[in-house]
Amino acid sequence: MTGSENPGPEHDPSRCPLCGGPNHCQQCTQDPYKGPCWCFRETIPEALLALVPVPLRKAACICQACLRAFHDATRPEPPVVVPMPGDFYWENGRVVFTEAYLRRRGLCCRNGCRHCPYGYKAPRHDPSPSPCPGTTL
Repeated sequence: MTGSENPGPEHDPSRCPLCGGPNHCQQCTQDPYKGPCWCFRETIPEALLALVPVPLRKAACICQACLRAFHDATRPEPPVVVPMPGDFYWENGRVVFTEAYLRRRGLCCRNGCRHCPYGYKAPRHDPSPSPCPGTTL
């Protein structure tokens, strides 16, 4: 590091260089276990890294909230695909989209659609409602 890149004594590596909030970096904790950090599973875009002030680059981790906000702000709006007749049917009062419609829409909504062509399987839960504790049916 050159003298101009030194973050200085006021720099706290456990704080996000963009928002100043905690970055939850596993490598910067005081804990003895320095296992893998959350960011090892993420791809940090170069455009986001370019927003970090030069003295803090490679000296502090960006937080998950800033990464999420960047992705939300730069994600292109998906095209609006209007369902046509034959793209869905009704079952027990619910709309069920066909695989053809979901493919044409071009993205997975992660709602566990019955005909999801993207392979997402929602966690299964018991469809029968259980009564609230203390009530009798």
